Amino acid sequence: MNHTRLSAILGATLAMAPVGLVAQAAQCNLDLGKPAQVKDANNALAKAALFKDKKDQVVTAVKEAFLKLQKDEAKVIAQNPTGRAMVLGTGYAELAGALPDGMTSVSRSSAGLSGEGTIDLVAAADSMFDAVEAANAACRDQTEEYRRKIYAALVNNSVNAYNAQQVDSAMALANRSLTVYDGYKLAYIAYNIQGNARQSKDDLNGAAESFMHMTDLMKGDTALVDERKTTMTRLVTLMLSHAEALEGEPKKAKVAQTTAFLQKYLQEFPGDPNAESALARAQVMGGDAGAAERFFGAMAANPDKYTDGQLFESAVNAARADRPKDAATLFEAGLKKNPYGRDALFNLALTQQKLDRLKDADATLRRLIAIDPENPEAYQVFALNYQTGARADKKAIDSLRKAALEVANDRKTTMAQKNTIAARIKGELEPKETWYKAENDSLLKYFNRYQNAKAKVVFNLWTQDGDKHVLAGTVDNLGEAAADYTIKFEFIDLGGNAVATKEVAIVGLASKASKAFRVEVDGAKIAAFKYAPFSGS
Repeated sequence: MNHTRLSAILGATLAMAPVGLVAQAAQCNLDLGKPAQVKDANNALAKAALFKDKKDQVVTAVKEAFLKLQKDEAKVIAQNPTGRAMVLGTGYAELAGALPDGMTSVSRSSAGLSGEGTIDLVAAADSMFDAVEAANAACRDQTEEYRRKIYAALVNNSVNAYNAQQVDSAMALANRSLTVYDGYKLAYIAYNIQGNARQSKDDLNGAAESFMHMTDLMKGDTALVDERKTTMTRLVTLMLSHAEALEGEPKKAKVAQTTAFLQKYLQEFPGDPNAESALARAQVMGGDAGAAERFFGAMAANPDKYTDGQLFESAVNAARADRPKDAATLFEAGLKKNPYGRDALFNLALTQQKLDRLKDADATLRRLIAIDPENPEAYQVFALNYQTGARADKKAIDSLRKAALEVANDRKTTMAQKNTIAARIKGELEPKETWYKAENDSLLKYFNRYQNAKAKVVFNLWTQDGDKHVLAGTVDNLGEAAADYTIKFEFIDLGGNAVATKEVAIVGLASKASKAFRVEVDGAKIAAFKYAPFSGS
């Protein structure tokens, strides 16, 4: 399964510390002015906010606050437990970001606390803020600012771990971030990481659960509408793929769940063709064969009203719904709009093979390797194409030879008739035998190119936002020795003309190892990309 690179999108706004601890919201009614210990500790914490870029001074300020708060502690707890909890929680949040390893466990002494042993600052902050919110739910907005500081650090570390393919660490950090920040809108980022991590481990139920939480938290935010729709579409694809792998009642339940989710989605975003095609696929899986004709047939009959992306997405769903003719029509219609759709070319070739359109598949595969030459799977499909054709031609050759033998042994047939029939059979047989040999030569050629590939490029991200385009993926060294590679990318318009070029240098890639790459380009007319062969395979 491809490893989708995540963006560290939290930025300064999310991680930014609040300026001072002041009971601003009247309905919160936090009293931070009594007793004197709470007041003095709160004033000391105000210094920590001023020293946010100087971690040693933040630690000093928090320790000063804790020292003041620990005087006559029982009296403080009795007089103002909620104010004390707010000050303690704030101090723990500040220390979590300022101390080395502050996001794990630290010694109590390093935190300025009495007693021996260690303290989990994240859990301690969460506990204190829970106490504040239990006393007055209206204070949730105020505690959120400090919860967010911890969350931002943990979730950014989680993104970095995931992008470094340290999936277990990424999952652990995302889970930990949710212990202090679950339920807030920005928690969708942690659920995104969690979902990707679970999916990479083939925990499809868990991944679906994470992505559902993610979309629920994003709902209502107008700035996240497009991202939410993309996530919901991806979630549907995940659920449908999972359903296809199931049998019996579990499959029936998953199909029903997916269908209900899609119907709810279409209530919110009516007319979305990607969702409608996915719904048709789900309904076919659920036993409604007519759903495919109602949607895929109608779409294939009128493709001009859809974008290339919508046609490609529906083509995949049509293929999954065992509608290869519709799928081929939709792929071909989409490729008329964008002739360089890499995934569409690959999937069209497979669909054409299924329809026994081997010559069409041959032409499609040649278009594919012209833009994606270091894709061993394309050469595997090419070899399969020639193998299928060779088997069919071998059967025809054997049939002709058998017919020739039968005529030769037929005593009722005159010699003149035998000669006539033999000439006809020879005229059919010789070109088939010549082509059969060429097919086997090509089969061997492309199978060796697949089996002995020295490198492999995998793309896991291609986004287009206006004039800005991002391409990311990995290069695998399939050879037996370390190698250097230079990938020369061309970003092209619909006519195949280069709008922009970029080179990616991969230096010293060890045998059987992989390395990620990411390319960003600007160009108003960029529609697709291609690259030159680089491995010498």
